[in-house]
Amino acid sequence: MLEVVFNQNTKAVIRMAKEYNAENMLTGYNHYTGQNPYRAELIEGQAIEGNAEDVVCIGFALDIGDIASEFDGASRKNVFTQLWGRFGFTDKEREEFFQNQRQDMEKILTAAKEGTTIRIWKSSCPAAVCGFYFVCHTLRGINCDLRVIDLPEFIKLSDQQTAVYHDWGSMHPGKLYMFLSLEKPLSQAEKLFYSSYWGELVQENAPLRAVVNGKLISVPIHFYDYLIANNIPEGDFLMARLIGEIMGKYPIGVSDSWYALRIEKMIEENKLLVVADSDKAHPYGKILRKAEPE
Repeated sequence: MLEVVFNQNTKAVIRMAKEYNAENMLTGYNHYTGQNPYRAELIEGQAIEGNAEDVVCIGFALDIGDIASEFDGASRKNVFTQLWGRFGFTDKEREEFFQNQRQDMEKILTAAKEGTTIRIWKSSCPAAVCGFYFVCHTLRGINCDLRVIDLPEFIKLSDQQTAVYHDWGSMHPGKLYMFLSLEKPLSQAEKLFYSSYWGELVQENAPLRAVVNGKLISVPIHFYDYLIANNIPEGDFLMARLIGEIMGKYPIGVSDSWYALRIEKMIEENKLLVVADSDKAHPYGKILRKAEPE
């Protein structure tokens, strides 16, 4: 079975789940004194059957930018640079990222053609929904065995407690086995429906795609700006703190890098002023202030 995910965090977590061993995991927490707070959780975990190498990631951030061009072309590389260039990635590291993406795409195509079951770990994050539609579109002409596990809206912990996760990558690897029962086959008709929908989004080729009322739609580039504007505090504030507060208040799967891009746009438009750069080594280290209205 080939596991398909849509970000590197989830890829790492599912690979860990494939190799999960509770006792080995415990060694990472030996610095605790007294009762280990993770011990019970770790021992109760279970592995997911299969090889860790059989996990691939479609991490193109397809909710952002041009989707009418090749998935690994110049346009998508520009999106990569926009989103993550501030973190100091070199050209070589960027090329390695896209090389890994191409290899993962080849694994998906090979698995589909050879009849290997493909299991997709899907969430409601815009990039994950886009990735899911993209995979359906890529495999539209291949009769293959597709399965999907949708991340539940919430998880019941007890009669009084629930937990909410917005991405598979935030889960404990030893707990993913509990969701295998949610796996459902994706029919050929469903695959073609999502493929067709992706084709429409490609034709629209908007600068951004968002999940609104459960539906993936094309939206303008400033779609999330109101979330930023509504949460700008009075006085001086740290850019990183604003981004963190927005992501905590609106856990809708939008990346911190996208919010940073839009905040920088507000700085460029003189809606926000840079008071100081408190930590030049940190990509979000600027001290900002709302500009006075003219």
